[in-house]
Amino acid sequence: MKPFGMALAVGFALAASAYAEERLLLAADNQVVEINRAGQVTDVLKHSGHGGIYDAWRLPEGGIAYAHKGGLAVFDATKRLVLDHRARAGSKGAEANSCAVLDEGARFALMDSGISRIRTVDRGGIVISETPLPDLADEPLHTRYRTIRAVPGESAYWVAQYRRKTVLKVEMRSGAILSALPLELLLKPSSVAQECFAMLQARDGSLFVATSAGGQLLHVDARGKTLSCWTVRELGLSCRYLLGMQELSNGHVLIACGDFHLKSADEGRDLLAEINAAGKVVWRLTRDQLVDQIEGVVDPRSGLEEMRVTNVHAYDGARVRECLNVRR
Repeated sequence: MKPFGMALAVGFALAASAYAEERLLLAADNQVVEINRAGQVTDVLKHSGHGGIYDAWRLPEGGIAYAHKGGLAVFDATKRLVLDHRARAGSKGAEANSCAVLDEGARFALMDSGISRIRTVDRGGIVISETPLPDLADEPLHTRYRTIRAVPGESAYWVAQYRRKTVLKVEMRSGAILSALPLELLLKPSSVAQECFAMLQARDGSLFVATSAGGQLLHVDARGKTLSCWTVRELGLSCRYLLGMQELSNGHVLIACGDFHLKSADEGRDLLAEINAAGKVVWRLTRDQLVDQIEGVVDPRSGLEEMRVTNVHAYDGARVRECLNVRR
């Protein structure tokens, strides 16, 4: 294992303007990793005590915001922690799962599964609002909610109910359910449990949904009618999961393929995949490209080192604001 030794020669203060080359920011369990399209690591952010990082965003001024199991963390361009907002404990404990960047980084929304709420805070950590969600207190803490995303042009969030296999659209202030999309009748038959991990609203108003260990990528129109549904095998990917997504400027979907709980290295070969409208993988990032550049997590059962990429944020220096998950 080679320790990470590829730190940028310039500080993060130049990160938002020093390059026009596309970069990919990976949420990877206990760290956030920045790479280029060639698979070269260009930066790494680790903070002691932060694990279960499911969502990470590059901010316009060069900083980073991410959701980790314990809450929301925001760093400035020098990697200084400037906001540490903790998840709140419910009857079964505390667990945060996702975050959304609002108003170009002036505010942040945190998915707080322990109390079934989305909490909006400003840069100073002041709570601005709380969005109540259906109370899932009777369900295991880890299988309640996953990804949240701000709905473009609306005061609403998309919310993934993980074990219930449902995508909700909820009104920001009241938490009123504006629509619900149950997935079971839309997915292909499978012997593997289908969970709702992430959703992505495309520019045309359609919605993509990824089913985690279920390994399916569902595409529905604005009315919830199925347009396409691809399995991992049909996509030609070697991975155990389909997780967080982003729509690229060319209309393709960039998706994270987390290599959790591997039994062999090959079954987790693909970490990222860019998929076109026809369901063809046109670019991929593999474990072999990263394994000697960063330190992953060694699974004690298999002894395999896992990168555990759960989400990806693609951007370049000129388009950070355009690529953020902001309210428009």
